[in-house]
Amino acid sequence: MSVSRTASEAPLTERQWVRRGELLEAARAVFERDGYHGTTVSAIVQAAGLSQGAFYLYFADKKAVFAALQAEMATLLRRRIYWATRDEADAGRRLEAGLHAYFEYYEEYAAWNRRLTIEGLAIDESFERRQTELGQTLAMAFRPTLEQLGVGETALAAFALLGIASQIAYWQHFQRRDEPSMGAVALAKACASLFLNGAPSIAAQPPQGGTHA
Repeated sequence: MSVSRTASEAPLTERQWVRRGELLEAARAVFERDGYHGTTVSAIVQAAGLSQGAFYLYFADKKAVFAALQAEMATLLRRRIYWATRDEADAGRRLEAGLHAYFEYYEEYAAWNRRLTIEGLAIDESFERRQTELGQTLAMAFRPTLEQLGVGETALAAFALLGIASQIAYWQHFQRRDEPSMGAVALAKACASLFLNGAPSIAAQPPQGGTHA
Protein backbone atom coordinates (compact mmCIF):
# COMPACT_ATOMS: atom_id res chain seq x y z
CA MET A 1 0.00 0.00 0.00
CA SER A 2 1.51 3.35 -0.97
CA VAL A 3 1.49 6.27 1.43
CA SER A 4 -0.22 8.53 -1.10
CA ARG A 5 0.00 9.03 -4.86
CA THR A 6 2.11 6.74 -6.99
CA ALA A 7 5.29 7.84 -8.76
CA SER A 8 3.61 7.45 -12.16
CA GLU A 9 1.06 10.15 -11.45
CA ALA A 10 1.64 13.78 -12.39
CA PRO A 11 3.33 15.94 -9.72
CA LEU A 12 1.01 17.87 -7.47
CA THR A 13 0.39 21.52 -8.22
CA GLU A 14 0.95 24.15 -5.54
CA ARG A 15 -2.79 24.28 -4.88
CA GLN A 16 -2.94 20.49 -4.60
CA TRP A 17 -0.09 20.51 -2.08
CA VAL A 18 -2.10 22.98 0.00
CA ARG A 19 -5.15 20.72 -0.17
CA ARG A 20 -3.08 17.70 0.78
CA GLY A 21 -1.69 19.62 3.76
CA GLU A 22 -5.21 20.57 4.82
CA LEU A 23 -6.24 16.93 4.68
CA LEU A 24 -3.24 15.87 6.76
CA GLU A 25 -3.90 18.51 9.41
CA ALA A 26 -7.57 17.55 9.59
CA ALA A 27 -6.72 13.85 9.72
CA ARG A 28 -4.28 14.37 12.58
CA ALA A 29 -6.92 16.22 14.60
CA VAL A 30 -9.49 13.48 14.00
CA PHE A 31 -7.04 10.65 14.76
CA GLU A 32 -6.07 12.42 17.98
CA ARG A 33 -9.71 12.84 18.97
CA ASP A 34 -11.23 9.52 17.86
CA GLY A 35 -8.28 7.17 17.62
CA TYR A 36 -7.24 5.24 14.53
CA HIS A 37 -10.04 2.67 14.67
CA GLY A 38 -12.71 5.25 15.45
CA THR A 39 -11.70 7.54 12.60
CA THR A 40 -13.50 7.49 9.25
CA VAL A 41 -12.67 9.10 5.92
CA SER A 42 -15.98 10.95 6.17
CA ALA A 43 -14.91 12.52 9.48
CA ILE A 44 -11.58 13.58 7.99
CA VAL A 45 -13.05 15.28 4.93
CA GLN A 46 -15.72 16.94 7.08
CA ALA A 47 -13.02 18.35 9.36
CA ALA A 48 -11.03 19.52 6.32
CA GLY A 49 -14.05 21.07 4.65
CA LEU A 50 -13.35 19.10 1.47
CA SER A 51 -15.30 16.55 -0.53
CA GLN A 52 -14.84 12.81 -0.16
CA GLY A 53 -13.71 12.72 -3.78
CA ALA A 54 -10.93 15.18 -2.97
CA PHE A 55 -9.60 12.80 -0.32
CA TYR A 56 -9.15 9.96 -2.82
CA LEU A 57 -7.11 12.18 -5.13
CA TYR A 58 -4.36 12.03 -2.52
CA PHE A 59 -4.86 8.95 -0.34
CA ALA A 60 -6.26 5.48 -0.94
CA ASP A 61 -7.79 5.12 2.54
CA LYS A 62 -7.33 6.16 6.16
CA LYS A 63 -4.41 3.76 6.52
CA ALA A 64 -2.57 5.64 3.77
CA VAL A 65 -3.22 9.04 5.34
CA PHE A 66 -2.08 7.75 8.75
CA ALA A 67 1.12 6.48 7.12
CA ALA A 68 1.65 9.86 5.42
CA LEU A 69 1.23 11.57 8.78
CA GLN A 70 3.71 9.21 10.39
CA ALA A 71 6.27 10.03 7.68
CA GLU A 72 5.71 13.79 7.83
CA MET A 73 5.86 13.96 11.62
CA ALA A 74 9.07 11.91 11.63
CA THR A 75 10.61 14.34 9.14
CA LEU A 76 9.53 17.26 11.32
CA LEU A 77 11.18 15.74 14.40
CA ARG A 78 14.43 14.98 12.56
CA ARG A 79 14.60 18.52 11.21
CA ARG A 80 13.95 20.11 14.59
CA ILE A 81 16.74 18.13 16.24
CA TYR A 82 19.10 18.85 13.34
CA TRP A 83 18.55 22.63 13.42
CA ALA A 84 18.70 22.72 17.22
CA THR A 85 22.10 21.02 17.33
CA ARG A 86 23.95 21.87 14.11
CA ASP A 87 25.71 25.03 15.35
CA GLU A 88 26.43 23.94 18.93
CA ALA A 89 30.14 23.13 19.32
CA ASP A 90 30.05 21.94 22.93
CA ALA A 91 29.00 18.29 23.11
CA GLY A 92 27.18 18.59 26.44
CA ARG A 93 25.14 21.58 25.35
CA ARG A 94 24.51 19.90 21.99
CA LEU A 95 23.07 16.87 23.78
CA GLU A 96 20.77 19.12 25.81
CA ALA A 97 19.76 21.05 22.70
CA GLY A 98 18.79 17.86 20.89
CA LEU A 99 16.78 16.65 23.86
CA HIS A 100 15.15 20.06 24.21
CA ALA A 101 14.02 19.86 20.57
CA TYR A 102 12.65 16.36 21.20
CA PHE A 103 10.68 17.35 24.32
CA GLU A 104 9.37 20.50 22.64
CA TYR A 105 8.17 18.43 19.68
CA TYR A 106 6.52 15.90 22.00
CA GLU A 107 4.84 18.64 24.00
CA GLU A 108 3.44 20.24 20.84
CA TYR A 109 2.21 16.94 19.39
CA ALA A 110 1.58 14.89 22.52
CA ALA A 111 -1.83 13.61 21.43
CA TRP A 112 -0.47 12.45 18.08
CA ASN A 113 2.50 10.69 19.69
CA ARG A 114 0.18 8.88 22.07
CA ARG A 115 -2.07 7.67 19.25
CA LEU A 116 0.93 6.53 17.25
CA THR A 117 2.31 4.64 20.25
CA ILE A 118 -0.83 2.90 21.48
CA GLU A 119 -2.57 2.25 18.13
CA GLY A 120 -0.46 3.18 15.11
CA LEU A 121 2.37 0.71 15.60
CA ALA A 122 -0.12 -2.17 15.76
CA ILE A 123 -1.81 -1.41 12.41
CA ASP A 124 0.69 -3.57 10.56
CA GLU A 125 4.42 -4.20 10.54
CA SER A 126 5.13 -1.37 8.08
CA PHE A 127 4.21 1.21 10.74
CA GLU A 128 6.52 -0.38 13.31
CA ARG A 129 9.26 -0.59 10.67
CA ARG A 130 9.00 3.12 9.88
CA GLN A 131 9.20 3.96 13.58
CA THR A 132 12.24 1.70 13.91
CA GLU A 133 13.87 3.54 11.00
CA LEU A 134 13.17 6.86 12.72
CA GLY A 135 14.79 5.57 15.91
CA GLN A 136 17.85 4.44 13.97
CA THR A 137 18.14 7.82 12.26
CA LEU A 138 17.90 9.70 15.55
CA ALA A 139 20.39 7.36 17.20
CA MET A 140 22.87 7.92 14.36
CA ALA A 141 22.43 11.67 14.81
CA PHE A 142 23.29 11.48 18.53
CA ARG A 143 26.24 9.07 18.20
CA PRO A 144 28.93 11.65 17.27
CA THR A 145 27.93 13.75 20.29
CA LEU A 146 28.10 10.72 22.57
CA GLU A 147 31.50 9.76 21.17
CA GLN A 148 32.73 13.31 21.85
CA LEU A 149 31.47 12.92 25.42
CA GLY A 150 33.65 9.83 25.85
CA VAL A 151 30.99 7.14 25.49
CA GLY A 152 32.38 3.86 24.19
CA GLU A 153 29.32 1.91 23.07
CA THR A 154 27.70 4.78 21.20
CA ALA A 155 25.06 2.68 19.43
CA LEU A 156 23.79 1.14 22.65
CA ALA A 157 24.01 4.47 24.46
CA ALA A 158 22.13 6.34 21.72
CA PHE A 159 19.20 3.94 21.82
CA ALA A 160 19.24 4.03 25.63
CA LEU A 161 19.08 7.83 25.48
CA LEU A 162 16.12 7.73 23.10
CA GLY A 163 14.37 5.18 25.30
CA ILE A 164 14.82 7.35 28.38
CA ALA A 165 13.59 10.46 26.56
CA SER A 166 10.51 8.79 25.07
CA GLN A 167 9.49 7.24 28.39
CA ILE A 168 9.97 10.52 30.25
CA ALA A 169 7.91 12.37 27.62
CA TYR A 170 5.08 9.85 27.83
CA TRP A 171 5.12 9.90 31.62
CA GLN A 172 5.14 13.70 31.68
CA HIS A 173 2.07 14.07 29.49
CA PHE A 174 -0.02 10.97 30.22
CA GLN A 175 1.06 9.26 33.44
CA ARG A 176 2.25 12.02 35.78
CA ARG A 177 -0.18 12.66 38.62
CA ASP A 178 0.99 14.66 41.64
CA GLU A 179 4.58 15.36 40.58
CA PRO A 180 5.38 18.94 39.53
CA SER A 181 5.02 19.77 35.86
CA MET A 182 8.26 20.26 33.89
CA GLY A 183 8.76 22.17 30.65
CA ALA A 184 10.93 21.12 27.73
CA VAL A 185 14.05 22.93 28.98
CA ALA A 186 13.86 21.34 32.44
CA LEU A 187 13.14 17.91 30.98
CA ALA A 188 16.12 18.18 28.62
CA LYS A 189 18.47 19.15 31.45
CA ALA A 190 17.17 16.38 33.71
CA CYS A 191 17.33 13.76 30.96
CA ALA A 192 20.87 14.73 29.95
CA SER A 193 22.00 14.72 33.60
CA LEU A 194 20.33 11.36 34.25
CA PHE A 195 21.97 9.87 31.18
CA LEU A 196 25.46 11.28 31.76
CA ASN A 197 25.69 11.45 35.55
CA GLY A 198 23.06 9.12 37.00
CA ALA A 199 19.86 9.65 38.95
CA PRO A 200 21.46 11.31 42.03
CA SER A 201 22.49 14.23 39.81
CA ILE A 202 18.90 15.34 39.18
CA ALA A 203 17.77 18.13 41.48
CA ALA A 204 14.32 17.89 43.03
CA GLN A 205 11.68 20.06 41.38
CA PRO A 206 9.91 22.57 43.65
CA PRO A 207 6.11 22.24 43.82
CA GLN A 208 4.41 24.36 41.20
CA GLY A 209 1.12 24.64 39.36
CA GLY A 210 0.45 25.42 35.72
CA THR A 211 0.69 23.38 32.57
CA HIS A 212 3.42 21.37 30.90
CA ALA A 213 4.58 24.44 28.98
